[in-house]
Amino acid sequence: MGLISKLRAALGGGKFAGEKNRNAVLQDRWLQLTHPLFAGRAYCSPDQRWVMGCKVFDNDSGNGRLILVNYESDTVAHELNSFAHPMGAAVSNTGTYILVDAGCGSELEGALVAIDSQGNELYRKCYHANIFNIGISDCGRYAAVQTANALNADADLFEILDIKLGRLVFSRLPATGWPDQYTFDVDAAGELEAVGVVHKSLGQFFYSSQGEFRDQQLFQDARLGIGHYVAKISAARELLQTTPTADNAIIALFAADEALQEGAEDRADWGALAHRIRGESYELLGQLPEAMAAFEQALRLNPKVDTQNSVSSLRKKLDTNKLA
Repeated sequence: MGLISKLRAALGGGKFAGEKNRNAVLQDRWLQLTHPLFAGRAYCSPDQRWVMGCKVFDNDSGNGRLILVNYESDTVAHELNSFAHPMGAAVSNTGTYILVDAGCGSELEGALVAIDSQGNELYRKCYHANIFNIGISDCGRYAAVQTANALNADADLFEILDIKLGRLVFSRLPATGWPDQYTFDVDAAGELEAVGVVHKSLGQFFYSSQGEFRDQQLFQDARLGIGHYVAKISAARELLQTTPTADNAIIALFAADEALQEGAEDRADWGALAHRIRGESYELLGQLPEAMAAFEQALRLNPKVDTQNSVSSLRKKLDTNKLA
């Protein structure tokens, strides 16, 4: 380790930065230990008391290596090297944490494993799909899991697990895609009341404890109003497909115009979709020349965009109007 690295390590990071002669040093989401010698990706509890260090591959064991540290007391709580391919973790304020073990096989698979601060396995659930997102409640009782695409029943799931009781709370298709963070509303008795999903660019949206998505309208409004142009185009398209009314056409048209101004015009794929939405919106509003122009622009950007039938139909309508 060079001089600058040593100085940075000595300064540390996080809640207890500035303390000298620490065994455990947290720096830029990286945990370094002197005894035992260790360096790996760091996962911290919300209160910064617990830090779990993860090393995907350890030369000595052939497996991954996990170390849980009580960062407040600068002590190692436990070390494990029994997981073949640990890929990520989330740590609670109690020291209980969850991790994803991707295994070592060639097929899609992943296991969600919950471990307490003493190193005891509390719960395990296996999936025939890659686990993409996880989260844990501050109290350490509840875990959130989202799986990626796969050709089986474990594909694209959003599940909440009760670690304490070792059971599934609910399982459903995710309503908002991949969130940046999960939150858990828990009552005084430790029972789950709601689960929040946080999207940094959009806000926070809630599921009930039974898995009902409570904020569908709020989520749609956020995507249409403040989301990235991809979110705006996707939301506008869904709006026209589910409820093709004149009022929604105005909303979708406004969202598509904003998306084009924000960069979609420079993309053949998303730009074509935005102009298709504009065409469908104008057609719903009875503004046929504007609809034709929008559909033709969509075709210029992407000849494969599915607007040929719309263009043919509009031409017939416009020709009929001229004859009348």
